[in-house]
Amino acid sequence: MTQAAPGTTSGASYEKLAEQMEKIVLNRISNDQLVLPPMPVIALKCLTLLKNPDFSLKEAASLIERDPILTAQMIKMANSAAMASRDPVQSVLQAVTRFGMQKLRTFLIEASARKVFESRDPRIVEAARGVWEHSLAVAMLARDVVAFSNSGSPDFGYLGGLLHDIGKPIVAAMLLEAEKAILGVKASMTWIGSVEFINIMQRIHRHVGVALAKKWEMPEPVCRSIKDCDEYDNSDRLSVANAVRFSNAVAKQQGLYVGHVDADDIEALVMIGRSLLGLEADVVARLTDGLKNKAKDQMT
Repeated sequence: MTQAAPGTTSGASYEKLAEQMEKIVLNRISNDQLVLPPMPVIALKCLTLLKNPDFSLKEAASLIERDPILTAQMIKMANSAAMASRDPVQSVLQAVTRFGMQKLRTFLIEASARKVFESRDPRIVEAARGVWEHSLAVAMLARDVVAFSNSGSPDFGYLGGLLHDIGKPIVAAMLLEAEKAILGVKASMTWIGSVEFINIMQRIHRHVGVALAKKWEMPEPVCRSIKDCDEYDNSDRLSVANAVRFSNAVAKQQGLYVGHVDADDIEALVMIGRSLLGLEADVVARLTDGLKNKAKDQMT
């Protein structure tokens, strides 16, 4: 069993630590000194290629083929039940052709985001997995909500949902680095408890998520979906951001979340979101049917 190191954080004192961490993060962002994970090279090159209206599918396929993991993921997705036809895909070029430009862009961003949620530290592996599952659930639901409510681009809804919590694993990594700096070689000791760890991460992850989305050149509706994800914009009722906020609340209500959830607050957020987006209860029930299983399937 681990023991707390002398002078480590406990109880309410994590508030001071959270304030210090938030100040450090905001200062680094404002001074462009926050080290954010870069988009994988192949994905970045391919996304840059897609910006050219005369891009070649063959050239995009050649880039993706350089990454065996990306290749396997793409062929698997192209042959999934959602996209499959009578003729199974057997090459990256066939997969790229089946995807089309917009779905290919979304696939590359999703593959890049998945990398951010991976961790070598066993203490956050399971938590990161839970956050990724939540993000996938929000992404799939937001895409459908946007399409049904006619509140923007369904693909932006998917990306907004996928990235709305992407700051969490980055902040977690920062906290682990701070822990190593404070404790040094005292590996048998802990710095802060798991509750404090999660509270600090919850407090500052949105700033980091927005910074990463901007670095990855995400569209403005996606960036807006990450910022203030728990508060609706009444001035722009039918928006991608509101659809993501609603989907986030519904996913929490369905038990797809890591951390504390206030049932009354979430119920209120769901009711407000339904009103803003013009969604009836039976529609929401249809859209959420089997959501947990869909998210789990997407993770494999």
